[in-house]
Amino acid sequence: MHSEPIILKKKFSWRNYPELEEFLIANRPEYLRHSALNYTAEQKHFNNRLTEGLLEIAARHNYVFDESCFNFVAVRDRIRCYYKSYVQSSKKRGSVVGYPKSKSHAETSAE
Repeated sequence: MHSEPIILKKKFSWRNYPELEEFLIANRPEYLRHSALNYTAEQKHFNNRLTEGLLEIAARHNYVFDESCFNFVAVRDRIRCYYKSYVQSSKKRGSVVGYPKSKSHAETSAE
């Protein structure tokens, strides 16, 4: 399998790269759980691991993110936008997805 690399440009659509979209869909419940945690260090680590995993799958399928517009952080942001769009479109259709924002530890301990 030595084909030419497929360059993912700035405006690419995830649906055109099913292996990558399947990875994002498979990780969606965990991403949504983490996104309810008021940006913790754990969430940051999860997001970085998720991005690394996606980059590994991309490399296996000879997908290369265009270096003129993507670095690690830009890919991570693009993943975040994917999930954000999913949540917004679900809300428009009337279904609530994700988890409620978590209360602070102090609030939950007092209950």
